[in-house]
Amino acid sequence: MRGVIRKTLLLGFVLCAPLAHADGGTIVFSGAIVEPTCSVGVQRIAAAESTGNSRQYHCSEQANATPGQLAQSYALSVADVADTALASDPLIVYFAHYLSASPKLVTQTYQ
Repeated sequence: MRGVIRKTLLLGFVLCAPLAHADGGTIVFSGAIVEPTCSVGVQRIAAAESTGNSRQYHCSEQANATPGQLAQSYALSVADVADTALASDPLIVYFAHYLSASPKLVTQTYQ
């Protein structure tokens, strides 16, 4: 019985390995985000941007929340795109010139 389980697990790993692979220094994933994310308001973005550090928040919106379910917590950080590798991306440069504004990179990191 143990042999069958081991062989099944090994087969599963072999078949799942091609789902994530490196291509030219970039890791490419396929799939979908199945966990709902939290919406971020302009006030939270402004607060995170003014401090310069990431700030901790809890989601108040829960899709299909059950009683007693813990709220998701996340860190919110805001950075100027000019300080990142995206500064040379043609689409970001076009967007910045089109809006005559400096784009911001808003990142939510879930705990």
